Amino acid sequence: MFLDGYMIVFDLDGTLVETAPDLHRATNEIMRQEGLAEVDLPKTRAFVGQGAKALIKRGAALSDVTFSEEKLDQLTQQFIDIYQSDIAAKSYLYKNVEAALDALESEGAQFCVCTNKKTHLAIKLLETLNIAERFKSIVGADSAIHKKPHQQHYLQAIEEAKGNPQKSIMIGDSISDVGAARNAGAPVIIVSFGYTDIAPRDLGPDAIIDNYSELVDTIRSIVEK
Repeated sequence: MFLDGYMIVFDLDGTLVETAPDLHRATNEIMRQEGLAEVDLPKTRAFVGQGAKALIKRGAALSDVTFSEEKLDQLTQQFIDIYQSDIAAKSYLYKNVEAALDALESEGAQFCVCTNKKTHLAIKLLETLNIAERFKSIVGADSAIHKKPHQQHYLQAIEEAKGNPQKSIMIGDSISDVGAARNAGAPVIIVSFGYTDIAPRDLGPDAIIDNYSELVDTIRSIVEK
C-alpha cells in the first residue's frame, strides 16, 4: 500500500463540498437586511475561502459599504444562524469524492479536514452529508491559534488526527490552502472547480485535478517522485 502512514488533509468548501448555493442564500439575506445589492453566485464562490466574516465584508464592499468590526461580528452571527438552520439544503459532495476516499483508504491513507469554516459548522455539514466519520479530525478556523494560510492550522489538524506532517498532502482550492501546505513543507493539490478568485494554475500547486477520479493517480505521482 503506497500510502501507508499518509494523512490526506482536505479543505471543505469548494474542495469536498459544493456549498456556494447555501452560502449565497445566507449572504443575500444579510445583504437584503442591510439594504445592499445582492451578491451574485460567481462572486460568492470567489469570496468563500476566508470565512463568513470576510464573505460579508467583501459582499458589502461591492456596494461601497464598510461595516465596523462590531457590526461585522453581529452580522456574522446572524449569517451563521441563517446558514446552519438548513446547512445542506442545496449543498452536495463533489462527484467521485467517496469513491476517491475508498480508493485512498485501501492504499493505507487516512483523512482530516482543515477548513476556515467554523468547526461546529464543518462538523454539522459533514454529518448532514453522512461523511463526517471518514475524517480523523475536523478543525475549523475557530479551533486553531492561527487559521490558514498559517501552517499552525494545518499542523493542528494533522496532530489531532494523530498523523505525521512529513507524510501529508493538502487537497484544496485556494491561496489559503496552498499557503498552509507550503508553510508546513507539504505538497498541495488544487481542484480546478473550487472557490478562488485566482486561477488554479496561478496558485502554484504541485498538481491540479478536474475530477476526484484523478486524485489517486495524482497523489501517487507526487509520493513516488
